[in-house]
Amino acid sequence: MITLRVEMSKSRSGKHAVRSMVFLVSERGEVYEAKPRTYIKTKPIYAKGTAYEASYVVPENMLIVYVWLTKNLRGHVKGYMEVYSRDAELLFRAAYRKLKLRYSKGDPSYEWAVRRVAEHLKLPLKRVNLQPPITASKGKR
Repeated sequence: MITLRVEMSKSRSGKHAVRSMVFLVSERGEVYEAKPRTYIKTKPIYAKGTAYEASYVVPENMLIVYVWLTKNLRGHVKGYMEVYSRDAELLFRAAYRKLKLRYSKGDPSYEWAVRRVAEHLKLPLKRVNLQPPITASKGKR
C-alpha cells in the first residue's frame, strides 16, 4: 500500500493553482485513474479546493504514477511525475517545466510509464529527454 497526497486547489485570486493525480499503468501501457482505498482530508496549499492523503493498493503487474503540477501567475505549468513500484519504492522521476519533460532521477527503463501518462493527460510537450546525462570519464589521456 502506498500513501500519496492528492490535491486540487487554487488561490483566492485564481492566479495560482495546484493539481495532483494518481494513475495506474499496466505493463501493456494502459492508463487508469487510481481509486483510493482510504483517504484522510487535509488542508490544501491554497485557499479554495480540497486535498487529502490517500492510500492505494497497487495490483500485480502494475505501476503507480504520481503527477504533481502547479500553475503560476503567468499561466506557466511545472511539476513532476514519479513512478512507484508495488512496494512504494520510487523507481523513476521526471520533471516538467517550460513544456519540456526531462529525466530527474531513477532507472530510465521506466520512462515509458511517464510517456504514457503524459499522452493520457494530453500535456503539451515541446521536447522530451527522459534519459540520464552521460557522465564524462575522468581518466588519464
